[in-house]
Amino acid sequence: MTPELILLVNGPGELFTWARPLTRELRLLEPNVRIVLGLLPCPFATGYERGIAETLPIDGLVSVNECLEFMAGGRKPKAFLGSSGLVIGLGGDVAFPGRIGSRLGYAAWRYSFEPYWKDSLEMLLVHDQRTLLNAQKKPRAKVQNIGNLSADALELEPEQIREENSVLIVPGSRGFQVKHLLTYFAAAAERIPNAVFHVARSSLIDDATWEVALSGSLTKDFEGVPLRLEGNFAITPNGTRLEIHHERERYGLMKRCAVAITSPGTNTLELGIAGIPTVICMPLQKMELIPVESVLRYLELLPLIGKPIKRLLVTAYLSGFKFVGLPNIITDEMIQPELRGNIVVQNVADAVNQLLSSPTERQRMRTRLEQTMPKAGTAKILAKLMLERVSK
Repeated sequence: MTPELILLVNGPGELFTWARPLTRELRLLEPNVRIVLGLLPCPFATGYERGIAETLPIDGLVSVNECLEFMAGGRKPKAFLGSSGLVIGLGGDVAFPGRIGSRLGYAAWRYSFEPYWKDSLEMLLVHDQRTLLNAQKKPRAKVQNIGNLSADALELEPEQIREENSVLIVPGSRGFQVKHLLTYFAAAAERIPNAVFHVARSSLIDDATWEVALSGSLTKDFEGVPLRLEGNFAITPNGTRLEIHHERERYGLMKRCAVAITSPGTNTLELGIAGIPTVICMPLQKMELIPVESVLRYLELLPLIGKPIKRLLVTAYLSGFKFVGLPNIITDEMIQPELRGNIVVQNVADAVNQLLSSPTERQRMRTRLEQTMPKAGTAKILAKLMLERVSK
């Protein structure tokens, strides 16, 4: 019977940058292999993950609720054959792959940027040597550095000619980010003269969220400006035009624009791999809105004391990070400039203006990114390892 490969994915970033290139390589290497994608709970989920997953070359899709029910001892989802195969967690809770693998009688692997080990795992696959060395409770033979899948997602996009006066605004793929950052970054754009602005709208952002973001209603108290739409352009009150692009153009824009503005997340790594100098912004004027992956996410629901307590906890948590942008974290150096705290719009504009006015500095950053960022090829390595395992 044909073995099946079950990919467990826990968020928008993992869907685009990990599952997409991996499923493509699996199909190229073994067209007849059965691929099932299981969605896991994620505080950054938007509700559109299923639609994105259905565009991938998979044979079956299991919802979050079906996965949770199965892990809790409930019925087996119809998409899982349960004959022979391999489960791999692409991010998500370290216990999930082992739990599903145990119930199906499959080996369980995990690919992650975090070095957490679980005895139910047969193999932990990580993205760099530092994470390999930091892997916790690890039988060394069961931990392997295979490289970074994010580079494979960008490799699919052809090279572009850089437009020296263009700025890419990446507000993120999470609703809370877009609602609060789109018009905040637009206000900064008003203070950046002689530039052309592009925005890639994530397909994970629904129309209702997009309308709230454009209105600027949630950002008036920290300088956000409302935007009005004219065709494919969002226009600020002073007439600055931001061209809105479809999600599929995102990687092309990363390779085409001179400078980017974004917030912490997987997108910082994508921008680093694309070699685009980026101002990474983490305004903390409303830090109680930042989702956290634990029961602490419910603190903000407590009357009166919930939000102040969450702000304190988020502050304490963030103080433990030297950097917040993934290129800087990976290299342990400030390659991409970071702005963190109660930053005002002018701070963002000043940082972008400085980069636009200094081709030499931009080239230095691009060179350093080329030297340090992950290279493509991990998807093929991982696909081969998975196919070899199920062929035994």
